[in-house]
Amino acid sequence: MAVFRVPVLVSDVEALKQQAGIIACDFVQEGMKIGLGTGSTVRYTVLELGRRMQEEGLSIVGVPTSEATRELAESLNIPLVPLADAGVLDLVIDGADEFDSDYNLIKGGGGALTREKIVAQSSNGMIVVADDRKQVE
Repeated sequence: MAVFRVPVLVSDVEALKQQAGIIACDFVQEGMKIGLGTGSTVRYTVLELGRRMQEEGLSIVGVPTSEATRELAESLNIPLVPLADAGVLDLVIDGADEFDSDYNLIKGGGGALTREKIVAQSSNGMIVVADDRKQVE
């Protein structure tokens, strides 16, 4: 497992979420099949992927883990496929409710846990986006 800690450049909570979400997109490469997670931080990832597709010509296919993510991705013209049709995903980007100093995660505070777990298990890699407010002892 590789862990990347990004220096905090801003203090505003929403700006932290946006920064984390955008940085996750730097790991997305042309032609990838991406699991699109759920939550307020991942929302910024989906928005940034949509921007990169429109402005930079990035080509990806997404598999959403919730109806909210599906609706957002569709509004940004991100092509979506059902997991059953996608096969193995290259990467899934999702959030976490909590993480500790050893990067053990707690997920499940939201309503999409089952779909998130299924999509994560169908992926070759996972990026978890979370700001420092999610860290616990």
